[in-house]
Amino acid sequence: MTAAVCRGSYERMTSASRTVPIPFAAHAVCAAAGVRDGLRATQFYVRDLSNADHLAQGTPERAPFLSRVVARGARVVDRLMSWGANASIALFLPSWRKLPSPFTPGIMHEVARGIREDSLVHNPTFNAYFFRAAIHIAGRYSSPPWLILEHRVDAARRGLGTRVAEDASENEMMARILIALVEQGPVARIGRVSERNRFFSAVEPNVAVFAIACVALMFAEEGKPAEAIDEDEFFSVTGALIGPRLTAIADHIARADETGLARELADIKAMY
Repeated sequence: MTAAVCRGSYERMTSASRTVPIPFAAHAVCAAAGVRDGLRATQFYVRDLSNADHLAQGTPERAPFLSRVVARGARVVDRLMSWGANASIALFLPSWRKLPSPFTPGIMHEVARGIREDSLVHNPTFNAYFFRAAIHIAGRYSSPPWLILEHRVDAARRGLGTRVAEDASENEMMARILIALVEQGPVARIGRVSERNRFFSAVEPNVAVFAIACVALMFAEEGKPAEAIDEDEFFSVTGALIGPRLTAIADHIARADETGLARELADIKAMY
């Protein structure tokens, strides 16, 4: 399965990038992300099955007997998988689920440097930020379960690595990153979006999620807001500011218009 995941990731990259030698560490990062995504996908569908008895809708008595059995079994498996993941993280790497804060000084440049960062020990900052940010943002705007695929974030990073030597302003770099992430589509599934957040569902989920993640980086580079807010609230503030412009952002991304998207991001940054 891991080999298939890595192969699928490479197929999404440009033909130019396929000619670039890929170091062993990059293969290892992709393989590790693929294994984790396999477990995430399994748990996602287990959680989907756990509602086969309609318990979430409050009408379990209407479900057939077999559906109730499947749902109860799925909930047991879900709890076991969650316990196993929590125990492994607590034992081996307690900081694994920590979101690299966009308020960290210089984080935007650290994320950009992470494009060429391949390590057998540390997860690239690029992957860590965008993968964790996607989880936080999806959780902020939609109901669970959701499925975010880490190996697709890594595929975007590796695709961008072939262009890292090109001169680009901060706005152009963030536009390039945003287009690459949306093309790879790490947000495979999200839950129901509430009515008050309907702007979030006006565009494809990957556009909304990663536009917020990218713009939050740009905003935070200007300094932390005077109000004492955490990262989740900051993502909400960012989403509220860029919500009316998500359609325009999506249009630039669909046309792979880096210059137009960079101008759009510069205009949004000027509002902050």
